This record gives sequence, structure tokens and C-alpha cells, in this order.
Amino acid sequence: MVDRCPQCGLYFEREEGYWTGAVAINLVVTELLFFACLAVAVIWTWPDVPLAPVLGGALALNGLFPLFFYPFSKTLWVAIDLTLHPLEEREEQEVSALRETKRRINAN
Repeated sequence: MVDRCPQCGLYFEREEGYWTGAVAINLVVTELLFFACLAVAVIWTWPDVPLAPVLGGALALNGLFPLFFYPFSKTLWVAIDLTLHPLEEREEQEVSALRETKRRINAN
């Protein structure tokens, strides 16, 4: 992943341990999906639930889905963080300076 947004210049990792929120979002969404799929499979096959295939499929989903969803959880985390913790003046000046530099480079 790039350090900064290619469009606006926002530095993504604003502080030490910044991506912990993204990991938490990824974990919560994965576990909700795991529970939902497991519940649907159990309800669908009730009363003779084939335990091994249902658990195997749910565990495979639990292992693979986080790999697919992690970039999206990072995007969600940046959006949540910027909503709850807007850019400080120093960060805004830095982003503005980068935008101006990029504009000058593109104009030449």
C-alpha cells in the first residue's frame, strides 16, 4: 500500500499503531459473516446438519475472507478516523503543499 493518497496527498498512517482500527473492523465483519453463514447452513440443513462440511466451509470462509476484505477495512478505518479525528492544521498544510506541488508538476 502506498504511504499517501495519490490524489490528495493524505498520509494514511497518522500515528503509531494506526491500522489497529482496520484490523478490528476486519475481525468484526469476518466474524459476523462467519456466524451468519454458519446459522444459514444450520437452519437450511436442520434437523440433519452435516457438521463436518458446514464447519469446514465456515472455517475456510473465516480464513480467506479477511485476506480479501482487509484493503476495504483500511479504507473504512481511514474514513471513520477522519470523521472522528479531522486533520490537524499541520496535516492540512502538508496536504495543501503536496497538492500544489503536484499541480505545478502536472502544469509543466
